[in-house]
Amino acid sequence: MSNAPEGTRQSESLYVEWMRRREQERHRHQPVRRQREATADQSEASDVHAQEMAWAERRAHERKLHDSAMAQLRHR
Repeated sequence: MSNAPEGTRQSESLYVEWMRRREQERHRHQPVRRQREATADQSEASDVHAQEMAWAERRAHERKLHDSAMAQLRHR
């Protein structure tokens, strides 16, 4: 039996569930990304740059959410 309070265990299980769903989504979208990269047209360089910027912003937001979740788990 764990020494962690009930709320901490619940928070950890929610975080683990969130990470699993995130990984499943990432794996599900991998073939689409590979196909886009394989068929990329250099004349669409500005669109590619805009997509990369959107991805970077989304990744930064995910990292912020992750860091926040970890901080909450540590302080419970």
